[in-house]
Amino acid sequence: MKKTVLIIEDNKIQSEMLKKLVLEINAGITVYMALDARTAYKTLMEKTIDVFLVDIILDTAKPGDTSGIRLVERVRTIPKYMFTPVVFITSLEDTTKYAYTDLHCLGYVEKPFSPESVKQLVEKALFFSTCKEKNDVYCFRKDGILYPIKVKNILFMENRNHAVNIHMVEGGTLTIAYKTCKQLLSEVDTDCLMQCSRSAIVNKDHILNVDITNRFITMKGTEEKVEIGITYKKKILAEYGL
Repeated sequence: MKKTVLIIEDNKIQSEMLKKLVLEINAGITVYMALDARTAYKTLMEKTIDVFLVDIILDTAKPGDTSGIRLVERVRTIPKYMFTPVVFITSLEDTTKYAYTDLHCLGYVEKPFSPESVKQLVEKALFFSTCKEKNDVYCFRKDGILYPIKVKNILFMENRNHAVNIHMVEGGTLTIAYKTCKQLLSEVDTDCLMQCSRSAIVNKDHILNVDITNRFITMKGTEEKVEIGITYKKKILAEYGL
């Protein structure tokens, strides 16, 4: 499962340094960055974060600022983030006891931080994962009407004739305005959807079998077969260990 890290640091140079250190641990990690608490909160609500790197002081112009701590207090009220690892970046020694006992942070590094200290803590934090929501919802708009659809009810999606056809588990198809597969996948935070060609996305939870030789995927409850694109064959092989 691909890991995600959210870096919340108001200093752009230090933020980029932290990102570089995280990617040195594993280049496959998805790193999100936020310069302030508002942007960070929006990101963590739209995505599922596995590790937080949080600067305690996010507004240096405000005396006594501890908005990083206030943000984590808010994060801990969200069920899926109750135990997500948090590493504080700080120069305030008197906040560390509160960070450990009340906010259950995994650790902290003092500024100016040691690259090795950061990497050691992040490596430790990456052993944990935030649970993905099982009832993720896609909100599609058609003719001015919003259609909320649970991801678990989607069989597969395909781009055809400049539109997106969404095939449902219980039958029926919803057709919406064209979007690329990349756009569709970016709009919902779930591990069960997988792109298998330039024009198709399948729900892994509803796959009946995978035929690598003939390059198609058969979905449960339907005779329709979804093509595996030539450039996606290697990805499918890795996904299923074929």
